Amino acid sequence: MFQLENFGVADFNRDCGSDAADNIEELAFQVMGQSMRIVTSLLPELMAAKSAGTDVAVVVDVLRATSVMTTAFGSGVKRIFTCCQVAEAVSLAEQIENTDQENQRPLLCGERSCKPISGFDHGNSPSEYTPESVRGQTLIMTTTNGTKAIEAASSAKRLIAASFLNLPKVVETLRGSGLVHLVCSGTDGQITAEDVLLAGAIVDACTVEYQVAIEDDESRIARGFWASCLPVSERSPWISVKNGNKKQLSDLLAKFFGNTLGGANLKNSGFEKDLSRCAQIGTQSVIGVRSQKNPTAFELLASD
Repeated sequence: MFQLENFGVADFNRDCGSDAADNIEELAFQVMGQSMRIVTSLLPELMAAKSAGTDVAVVVDVLRATSVMTTAFGSGVKRIFTCCQVAEAVSLAEQIENTDQENQRPLLCGERSCKPISGFDHGNSPSEYTPESVRGQTLIMTTTNGTKAIEAASSAKRLIAASFLNLPKVVETLRGSGLVHLVCSGTDGQITAEDVLLAGAIVDACTVEYQVAIEDDESRIARGFWASCLPVSERSPWISVKNGNKKQLSDLLAKFFGNTLGGANLKNSGFEKDLSRCAQIGTQSVIGVRSQKNPTAFELLASD
């Protein structure tokens, strides 16, 4: 884990090598110094025309990949590798186990069509990622939608995983980050409302907090959708969050998720309780930040 105020360059250097530490230090300079622009892709397939020059890609898979990643880091996970294919994940686990000095086997995690993968250690429900089960562990994760979105966003200089759980910390971290590209994972190739809501929440919050240039209609659509789905007395839902109404808004989100494409899939698969688990605004102050490519891995960025 490395701290937000200095991005823990020394600690990160020890764990991941000097190149990775230099990358995190460079991100710290970005956060401190650049102006901010936002674009959004409501599906990974819509990214191509907007990917050039992206400073920070923010991958969104509310139900459930990025919510699980946030929960896992909050429970003390050391590192999360992400893979698009099941076979790729299994092969990577074998490679890591064979080269790890302590012969510690990574935990295989993920789902296909909402269901746990046969032979894997964990599925894709946040409830499985408790400190007792994952603290200090390395995870290898593959999901139907989220890990594919991570791969699609791989050309960005920096990449973070966002959820409603860590929304305030994401907004804080994005300050002055240059060109920010919000990437919604969608569900089975279709736009899904819960991801659009979170993208809209990030646009709304950054617009309230910072000087931001919104550079595309997908960002405007997402922000408008977020505002229309969460009617509040304040001029924006983000201000309502800041005014202490997280619980009320989280309850509204959970109810709304039940009517989305991703939410309906989870209910039909027996995971209805995950809708509420993934709707809790600001319950985590941790962020997964990509620390390496080939294979893609995320490390923890956290504040005190």
